[in-house]
Amino acid sequence: MKKNRLTIRKSIGLLLLLLGLALLLIWTAVPIYIVISNSFRKTLEMKLMPPKMLFQPIFSHYQKLLSLDRFGIYFRNSAIISISTTAFTIILGSMAAYGLKICTSSIGRRISNVLLLGKMVPSITILIPLFMMMNRVHLTGTYLAPILTLSCLSLPFVTWLMTGFIADIPNELIEAASIEGCSRVSIFAKIIFPLLRPAVASAVILVMQSSWNELMFSLQLTNLKTYPLTVGIARYVGAVSVDWGKCSAAATITMAPIIIIGFFMQKYLVSGMTAGAVKG
Repeated sequence: MKKNRLTIRKSIGLLLLLLGLALLLIWTAVPIYIVISNSFRKTLEMKLMPPKMLFQPIFSHYQKLLSLDRFGIYFRNSAIISISTTAFTIILGSMAAYGLKICTSSIGRRISNVLLLGKMVPSITILIPLFMMMNRVHLTGTYLAPILTLSCLSLPFVTWLMTGFIADIPNELIEAASIEGCSRVSIFAKIIFPLLRPAVASAVILVMQSSWNELMFSLQLTNLKTYPLTVGIARYVGAVSVDWGKCSAAATITMAPIIIIGFFMQKYLVSGMTAGAVKG
């Protein structure tokens, strides 16, 4: 009798779990489907409620977007900003984590414990002073302004993530390399950094996603020549009307790179996040 009750409870628990996963999948997939499908619908068909599941796809929204607009420039700007931000953040974060690893004083350990405090400060609180600083040194309107800003915002988290992995590397490995005559830079480049592949893969997808989708700082620190995709798509929203077809096409193309990167690096994302959270 007890076994039957346990079996029933397990079945109910499994059913509830599957139901929750199904609802979460629907919650995530439906908005993506709507955006992608609207990019192939006629403007009048987008306003139908409920929307038609079967329709004749068109490509005029993509043609207008790619031939009559500056979308290619926006895409290039986002690629430059996000790739540069990711590269700078990973290199500096790895070096900072390595410095905390070889630091024997108590100050180094205290610094590693308060790294995430930088992520707790609301970003909007530093927007105005940051704009004034960038404007004072004539960096507004350049690629360097958003790259430096986004790198500084992501650096605490990446350093914390790398610290968890480097802390698990045996000190004997570093000491043996030192005895062989390797400098600290050589140890980092030839031994430490190659061992950080799971952490680097996790940092790449997380930093790339945040910098690719960032709007607030990019809106204030860039101009017409350096606008990224987020600012460019926001320009399609007018005061009176919204070009939903062009917005949907732009959003679909914008989502594609991050989805592709996340698909190929998803196995590293979970392992890197969990390992970085518990190690050290």
